[in-house]
Amino acid sequence: MRCLATAVVVLLSVAGSARAQEPGKVGVVMAYPASLGVIWHVSDRVAIRPEISLTQTSNQSTSVVTLVAPNGTVLSTSTTQSTSDQWQVGFGASGLVYLNQWDALRTYVSPRFQYSRGAINSTTTSPFPTVADTTTDFISNQYLVSGSYGAQYELGSRFAVFGELGFLWSHMSTDSTQPGNASTSGHTVGLRSGVGVIVYF
Repeated sequence: MRCLATAVVVLLSVAGSARAQEPGKVGVVMAYPASLGVIWHVSDRVAIRPEISLTQTSNQSTSVVTLVAPNGTVLSTSTTQSTSDQWQVGFGASGLVYLNQWDALRTYVSPRFQYSRGAINSTTTSPFPTVADTTTDFISNQYLVSGSYGAQYELGSRFAVFGELGFLWSHMSTDSTQPGNASTSGHTVGLRSGVGVIVYF
């Protein structure tokens, strides 16, 4: 939560300093995949768009195993409970270079970089008194680089919508905080898409 609060302060600071500089437009960006950001039009053809994202997931499952004799008698019943908590916070920035304009429609290309950090905690409760519960903790780091082609349509002086499509490359590593647990890493190449709205002020 301290990371999120710091990120919000940074975004508001960027918006405040950008607003004081003319010419240019500053707006709040709400986009999908879920993120919140600020856009600053440095000039008529160039804009900067920093953003943050935050996800938190909790899961709980219960499994029951019953041992039954051939005659149908229940010999034993064991219950296993598992809980998993995961959070991830991301910080990213995009540069927008506008290419063409037709009335209220503008096209642009956008290089983008994002860094995400998360944590996973998983606990399994053993049904047997002599067997200890199992706890697993992981820290994940992800770096994502992408390039997109987009279009932005201004519905008014203070409201706009946009959509973009492009390619991405990401690298993710997961490190265990406990000795003896394996660490993993890998990369992904694929398509990236996004849509959102901009409210200027």
